[in-house]
Amino acid sequence: MGGGNLSENFLPINFTEFKWLVKAGELDGIIIADKAHSNFTKQVVKICQFNSIEKIGIVDPINLNFFNAVYMLEPGKIYVGYLEANIVDGCNLNCRGCTHFSGLFSREEIYPLENFYNDVHRLSKICDIVRFRLLGGEPLLSKNLDEYIRIVRKNFPKTNLKIVTNGLLIPSLPQKILNSIRENKCMVDISPYAPTFKILDRIKNILISNGITFQISTCALEHFLVFLSLQAGHNPQKARAVCINDLCRFLRNGKIYKCPIDALSYRYTERFGIENYPTATGVDIYAPNFAALLEMLNENVEMCSWCSEKARMINWEPSNNPRIEDWLADPEEIKNFS
Repeated sequence: MGGGNLSENFLPINFTEFKWLVKAGELDGIIIADKAHSNFTKQVVKICQFNSIEKIGIVDPINLNFFNAVYMLEPGKIYVGYLEANIVDGCNLNCRGCTHFSGLFSREEIYPLENFYNDVHRLSKICDIVRFRLLGGEPLLSKNLDEYIRIVRKNFPKTNLKIVTNGLLIPSLPQKILNSIRENKCMVDISPYAPTFKILDRIKNILISNGITFQISTCALEHFLVFLSLQAGHNPQKARAVCINDLCRFLRNGKIYKCPIDALSYRYTERFGIENYPTATGVDIYAPNFAALLEMLNENVEMCSWCSEKARMINWEPSNNPRIEDWLADPEEIKNFS
């Protein structure tokens, strides 16, 4: 059900028919043809699990030919459609208005390897993670990126694994990292910034010669959307409706957050002396009631009231002099900021 046919041997059904079959007790299993992290897929999986339907498969149309055609969920595990983690918080590009606030972190600030191993291993025991992203900052700044990749793949052999990078460091990557990317079936997702396009042929040659699958847009990214506010009171439902991070669950040192904004905005408040920002709503992955806590992240968190219902578009550019207004939907707010 969902986005289309998987095979002529399967009968596609719509959501209404699905609910009728569940109610009638005539559904043994289902394959969902939709993005793994969509609200639609979450809803169908939740209904199936509640009704003890254990045969649940997901056909994610993104990179269908590179990863397993059907991701079969394991009975009894918590469904997580998408999870991302910063390997390195700092960056070599420092985009203005970066949603991970990379320009406010140093390149030495990392996800400690031992912590990362413990957290990923813990999640592998209790969760099905369909899509896992390693990013930053700039993940290629890590000298041990090969180990982070191996940790994810060992614990999640079926997951759709990607590195999200600006690509600028690919021509100088050590062979051990290139080998790990290929051997662990990790795709390289290249963010299409203008500096990247200047050396794109070199980047492609390295990846192709090493048998690494990658993707990149044909057009350079020219704009960012910024949406923060210096005051609460925004409609969280409307803010989430236009939010590009609403489904981006973020793993960091033993906790999962609703989005990278919620997890990392503490650095924004520290840098610019903002005293009234909300505390991040991270849920402890080691807590005995983790499943219930994780479900809460599907709803509003306090940070949602600090995000504007209308984003502001800014021109993409790197910046070594970040300003408080770089992240604001309404830069006029700084006039009343003290």
